[in-house]
Amino acid sequence: MPTLVERPEISSFITAWQSKPKEQVIEELASLSLETKRIPDPYHFLITRDGELFSPSAQCRIKDVVEDKTGPLGSLEYQAVCSIEEWAASSNEGAIAWVSPPYPGVYPASKIIISEIEHTKGNKKLFNRAIILDFGERKCLEFAQNLAQFSQNRPLLSQPDQIRSTPFILNTQGKSWINILEQLIDDPALWNGVRKGEDQRAKKEALREATRVQKDLFIASEQYMFPSDETQMAVLQILGPKPGSCPIRFARRKTAFRTFSENARTFAGSVSKDPDYCQNCPVCGGEIVCVVRVGGSCPKCGAVKRCG
Repeated sequence: MPTLVERPEISSFITAWQSKPKEQVIEELASLSLETKRIPDPYHFLITRDGELFSPSAQCRIKDVVEDKTGPLGSLEYQAVCSIEEWAASSNEGAIAWVSPPYPGVYPASKIIISEIEHTKGNKKLFNRAIILDFGERKCLEFAQNLAQFSQNRPLLSQPDQIRSTPFILNTQGKSWINILEQLIDDPALWNGVRKGEDQRAKKEALREATRVQKDLFIASEQYMFPSDETQMAVLQILGPKPGSCPIRFARRKTAFRTFSENARTFAGSVSKDPDYCQNCPVCGGEIVCVVRVGGSCPKCGAVKRCG
C-alpha cells in the first residue's frame, strides 16, 4: 500500500473537504477510491422531457454547473456536452463515448466516459461509466482514431482538441459497446467485471467505506479534524495504488468534462436546485424524479402542470 510520502495530495483532499457537505465528501471519496483502483466509476443522469441532462443527486441541469464554457479547453468540452445532450434527447437507445486526452495542469490522466440510454420506471436515463485509460497523448489519439471506426459519425481526428469536442456515437446494432471497447483495450478482467456488474457492486462498497471514513474525519462540532497522519491514513487505507484523474492541486474552474465525469460529487450543494424538479407527482403520487416545467405532464399519469 502507498505511504503518505508517496501520496502527498491526501492532505489537500482532506483540507478541501472541510468546506463541503458530508454527502459530497462521501461521494468524492468513493469515486476517488474506484479511480485509484482503476475500477470504472458508474453513475447516471436523468434525461428530462425537455431533453436536458439532469443530475438527480444535485438536482440541477448538468450544463448549469459547467463554469468554463468559453476558454480554450472549456469551449471544446462544452461543445461535446451539447452534442451528447442532443443525441440523448433524440435517441431511445444506444451508447456514446467521450474521450479526454491528458492536459497539462488539468488532466494528468486520459479518461473515457461511456454513456448508454436506459429506461427504468418510466424514466429515461443516461447510465455512465468513467474509465481511466492511462494513455499518453499520442496513444490516446491513436485509440480515439480507432474508436472512430466503430462510430456512426466516423469523425476524422488528427489532434487532441478534435477528440475533446467530438463524442463518438457507437454503432452498437446487434452488440454491446463492451464488444467494441475490448477490441481496442486488451483487459479481459476489466470487461468481464463490467459485464458481471462488479463495478456497480464496487461502487456500493466504496460508498459504505467512504461513509465510515467520513465519520472518523467528522467530529461532534461538525468540523473536520486537522489532516494529521492518523486522518490521512484513514483515507489512504481505502485507496488503491494508482493516482486519481484530477488531484486537488490541479483544480481550476470546472470544465464540461470534469463536471460530466465527476457527476454530482463535485458540485452537490454548490448551485440552486432546479425549482421544477419533482420527486413525486402531486396528483398520482408516483415517484417521477425529473423536471416538469409548467405545461409539461407527469410521465406516469399524464397530469398537466398548470403552475410553478
